[in-house]
Amino acid sequence: MSDMNPYQQPQAELVDDNNPPAQPLTILAEPRKVSVGDALGWIGSGHKMLPGHWGVVLGALVVTVLITSAFQIIPLLGMIAQVLATPLLYAGIVKIFHRMETEGTSDFADLFAAFSERTGPLILMALAQLGVMLLLGIIFGGLGYAMGAGGGATTGAMVVIGLLGVVAVFGFVYLFYFTVPLIFLGNKGVGEAMKLSLGGFTRNVIPLIVYLLVTMVIVLVAALPLLLGWLFVMPILAGAYYVSFRQIFVE
Repeated sequence: MSDMNPYQQPQAELVDDNNPPAQPLTILAEPRKVSVGDALGWIGSGHKMLPGHWGVVLGALVVTVLITSAFQIIPLLGMIAQVLATPLLYAGIVKIFHRMETEGTSDFADLFAAFSERTGPLILMALAQLGVMLLLGIIFGGLGYAMGAGGGATTGAMVVIGLLGVVAVFGFVYLFYFTVPLIFLGNKGVGEAMKLSLGGFTRNVIPLIVYLLVTMVIVLVAALPLLLGWLFVMPILAGAYYVSFRQIFVE
């Protein structure tokens, strides 16, 4: 005999429709090549995304800075917490822009979406980033120690090590530059996201370096009026980052 009560009201599973998980994007098997003009256009495209959403985006960026800065007050454990929390907050900013693009709305609550979506892979990515930093520190620290123990280095050796250092810095930056949206929106694993991110750089070395130099100048100029210019510039550059990810990696 069935235990079903014919007089019981039907019950439905409750789902939070206000903040659903981000739907995975279709990621290209090979990153798309872009021109220098495309790269510089990201800034204007980032700005065009912001009307009607300035408050949410700026608020999310300010809160991110405050949270990550607060961790620095705590010795050691604070640094670890900062390393682990930063990609989660960056993923939240990415989701804010994704909602702006796909739905035309913005939600400050998206800033914390990665604390319940794709949390594990993002934390693994943060640990991988920390591991690569330590490895590079050991390598270049060892080279410096070897040169000192050997009575100093020749000018040629110093130039070679300096060039290797520049290559290592760019390699490190772009190995992880696009990993957060690739993991969070592209549903990629950590290793695949790192490979794609580095591939996006190697296929677009000149455009990305030019873009980096231009944005560095913009950030420096914006810092002159007591850093107040950053309140205008940083939301634009956050939008430009999202646009660059879409153009290079998304079908």
